[in-house]
Amino acid sequence: MNDYYNKVLDFENKLKEYSETIFRVYGKELVLRLEEYNLLQNKHNCIESSTATGFVLEEFLVSKLEMYTHCGDKSEYVIDRFEEATVRKSFDCFCTKDGVRFLVNIKAEKKGSSKNNGVAAISQLYKNYCIDNPEVEKAYVILKVKYSIKDAYEDSYNRKAVPRHIYIDSMDSFCLEELDFSKGHQQDHRSWSISSNNKNGRLLINAKYRENNRLPEDKISYQNTFSMINDMYNDVPDK
Repeated sequence: MNDYYNKVLDFENKLKEYSETIFRVYGKELVLRLEEYNLLQNKHNCIESSTATGFVLEEFLVSKLEMYTHCGDKSEYVIDRFEEATVRKSFDCFCTKDGVRFLVNIKAEKKGSSKNNGVAAISQLYKNYCIDNPEVEKAYVILKVKYSIKDAYEDSYNRKAVPRHIYIDSMDSFCLEELDFSKGHQQDHRSWSISSNNKNGRLLINAKYRENNRLPEDKISYQNTFSMINDMYNDVPDK
């Protein structure tokens, strides 16, 4: 029995449970308003076709998770965010319990659009996972929130009109520790510096990669993933 992996799975399940509870409060229907105006009301708006909606949804969930877990007496895990901008981090929020620091990366993915397979810049992932507090065991959890934009409708049961809104279709999650990167990884090639040597490229993980590169349970550990991310960053040849 892998005690570390059991801790990760328990946190992952609770994270999804908390998130589902938060969205259920709103009937999974979220209205995006500014000064009481529904920004999605006009079908030809410039927001829903951009990444803006996803960023707003990610910020909403991070803020709600922090409030929910800090205020709820029954919360097993307390989720925190940072005082600095998350652009400097490879993850959005975190939780430390039972000797493990869980790093949470929330990804919003719109139905019908290209898949959001980017995890984080490899340079940031390396810093947060390998350089920052290496003596602390970590686990990196990706929570995908899949959403669509729904048109306005009449809710006859509750006798109300529902405006055009964001609808939460489903959620999916996995952790980096489940994956074997020793035989290669996928990344894009973003670069803001001549000397970056593709260190700012984002690690890409799609469903097929997850399926084909799963580690046996007895190989899942912080130390193993630490070693693979270190090799990934330092361009160590695939083993």
